[in-house]
Amino acid sequence: MSGSARIYLILSLELMGAIRMGNEKNMILSDLHTVLTWFSPSYPVGSYAYSHGLEYAVEEGLVKDPDTLLNWVRDLLFFGTGYNDSIIINSIYDSVAGDNCVEFDYISQIANAIKPTKEIALESYQVGVSFRNILMDVYSNSNLTFYLNRLDDCITYPSVVGVAGGIFEVEKNLLLHGYLHAFTSNILSAALRIMPIGQTEIQKIIFQMKGNVEEMTNKSQCLSLTDLGSSVFISDWASSKHQNQYTRLFRS
Repeated sequence: MSGSARIYLILSLELMGAIRMGNEKNMILSDLHTVLTWFSPSYPVGSYAYSHGLEYAVEEGLVKDPDTLLNWVRDLLFFGTGYNDSIIINSIYDSVAGDNCVEFDYISQIANAIKPTKEIALESYQVGVSFRNILMDVYSNSNLTFYLNRLDDCITYPSVVGVAGGIFEVEKNLLLHGYLHAFTSNILSAALRIMPIGQTEIQKIIFQMKGNVEEMTNKSQCLSLTDLGSSVFISDWASSKHQNQYTRLFRS
């Protein structure tokens, strides 16, 4: 090969690499836009109406300051709803991407059955229905409609998120990270309204949990349905007591 031909080959390979990197960057930015849209506080799914049992925990003095709040939310992320939801999203995503309806139906039934209390089940169902309805109104996609309708009475928020992610092939790390960040942030937003705590303290907790959200995002992709489970018994107890709480700001 002549010197000029060798130079041409090297330049061509570098150009192809640059084009590929540019395309990958554009795809990531597109997925990031999608995730930021779906999990924005302004996205009308009604999650602001739920405290995930925190309201009763605050009334009982179980959560009373930034430290106990951080521990409460961190436990839910690693050992409760955040943990289970991320596994469900990952599993639903894969079943949709693989067009495996049998597996999809099984996962959606499991996702619906593992909710620990009536109020947590209601929260997941109603936010999931709202998210489903918005997706169907905004996107004209027959596969999306097929899988969303297939959920039927087994609608849960993580199942709908998994369907959307799988249909639109959203980068899974971004999808899970966005969901878990929104999950923890929503509980912290509830804390801001029912605790003597300021926005600066809430932001400090969000910053402290950055590594935790990243860890759970990565961990969930190595887990399967057999790993589902919860050990946040105090949180479940608080949620079950919340439905009989005398005064309530939140629906869970």
